[in-house]
Amino acid sequence: MKRSFVYILGGICLIAVLFLLPSGQKEKTEQKSEKVRLEFYNRKREVYAVLEEIIEKFNASQDEIEVYQNMNTNADASLRISAVEGDFPDVVELGGLQSVETFEYVMGGCLRPLDNMECVERIKDEYLPYLRYNSHIYQMPLAMSFEGIYINKDLFLEEGLTIPKTYEELCQVSREIQKRGKVPFLFADKESWTVHQNWESIEGAYRGNFESFWTEVATGKTSFTEDSTSRGSLEKLIELHQYTTEECSNLNYDEAMTKFASGESFMFMQGSWAYGSIMERNPQMNVELIPFPVDNGSEQLVTMWIDSSVGISKDCKYPEEAERFVEFLMQPENLQIYLDAECSLSSMEGNRDRAEYAPKVHELLREDRAVMDASWLPLQTSVIRDKDILELMPDASAKEIDAYLDKYTKSLQKYKDVYLEAKERKQ
Repeated sequence: MKRSFVYILGGICLIAVLFLLPSGQKEKTEQKSEKVRLEFYNRKREVYAVLEEIIEKFNASQDEIEVYQNMNTNADASLRISAVEGDFPDVVELGGLQSVETFEYVMGGCLRPLDNMECVERIKDEYLPYLRYNSHIYQMPLAMSFEGIYINKDLFLEEGLTIPKTYEELCQVSREIQKRGKVPFLFADKESWTVHQNWESIEGAYRGNFESFWTEVATGKTSFTEDSTSRGSLEKLIELHQYTTEECSNLNYDEAMTKFASGESFMFMQGSWAYGSIMERNPQMNVELIPFPVDNGSEQLVTMWIDSSVGISKDCKYPEEAERFVEFLMQPENLQIYLDAECSLSSMEGNRDRAEYAPKVHELLREDRAVMDASWLPLQTSVIRDKDILELMPDASAKEIDAYLDKYTKSLQKYKDVYLEAKERKQ
């Protein structure tokens, strides 16, 4: 009885003390009793599992903050709605500044500057110019990406074929595969973004960085129609559709990747981000990603982009806690977990590059022929480029190509001021 009385008396005293505390101190006491919860919005379904692993590791490392990962089947559309409604997630996975959506979030003031974070000091110097906007850094880069052609090496070996080193050899081996009654290429032509990125892969192998050329188009010095690299790379993509199947027009990204992983074609044009998904479908697959082969006598390049990054909402209620999580994510040992899972290249000092499946890209990196790019197009122009290109596949005529490229040119010139202002601020 005496013991119960002591507990009751103690409880009354505690209530009295809390009651007498100033309201601000009472709120602090209540806040400290609960963890700060932070939403991490992830747009990229391929990295959900590895990010969940790192998030769980962070949550277990301390008692003050709980991060939870959120995904949506229509990730980009949902994020746009959140931005419009002023409900941007605390921490968000984004692309690089070449991404129309990412650039708009930066321009629209959705993200807070990260310049004072310790991890900024570890960004490789050569990548810093491609992260700055108005002299600030708004994203921490997780990994780099590049595009090219996935080669099923086992099929090539079985048929006694050599991996092509030039565009002429690529067409030659495609004709030979087709002559043997097999499928050289699979394309995911049901989704326009995959078609645009295939064109981008070819053009980047010749051009490297796009910004100077786009500036010349915007200011009327040239056009997409008359530029031999722009037009020629699009014509090559259409030409390669001779070496595929009719069903490609009805295949989306996942379907085409599944068919390639099961051995239904010798080659598949995609980016480095697809490697993990291909290997999930066929862990024993002997695959190599080569840069798109250029014409005999041309210099071989490969274009590099910031593939994925993380930013913090400008309106995040707990910015210090959000920065603690991002610092944890970017620590070399934690970022390496991400890079190992993605088999990606790093933009940070202290981390080991992966992507062993792309030895030619590593060679081009050593020879300074892997060119960084963060070129951005106004939304209206990018919609024309990305959506209308679908109508050109698989066998557009010269007249149809002209109409598409003329429309693309006129749009960039119409929104010249928007493009040039944005370019000026990207430094």
